[in-house]
Amino acid sequence: MIQGLNLKPGGHYLDATVGGGGHSALILTQDESIRLTAIDQDDAALAAAQEKLRPFGDRVTFWKGNFSEFEPHGTRFDGILADLGVSSTQFDQGERGFSFRFDAPLDMRMNQDQDLTAEDIINHYSEKDL
Repeated sequence: MIQGLNLKPGGHYLDATVGGGGHSALILTQDESIRLTAIDQDDAALAAAQEKLRPFGDRVTFWKGNFSEFEPHGTRFDGILADLGVSSTQFDQGERGFSFRFDAPLDMRMNQDQDLTAEDIINHYSEKDL
């Protein structure tokens, strides 16, 4: 997946959906001068990525939020990785409400700080709005 980024020494890359940090770790191991900005809106995913990427020190910057709201403030990136969708970790956590394997509330929030759940939408939106 990272081959398409055409990584280069000294490059600065953006992982817009860092998840557990696996792809970011692969990017950072390619050259000691590579820097990376890692984004995720899921607290659990961001914590997992911070732990996994700790060995890379200040070469990694983390930002919590949705990548669509990220403001680079003039930072130029040499490549962007966005692995979109629900992660297997989120499917495996029944309380998150993403999986049909568990009898659990219909939550489906990527960002647990948000108030609106899938259950709210299903039960309160009009048929037209759905």
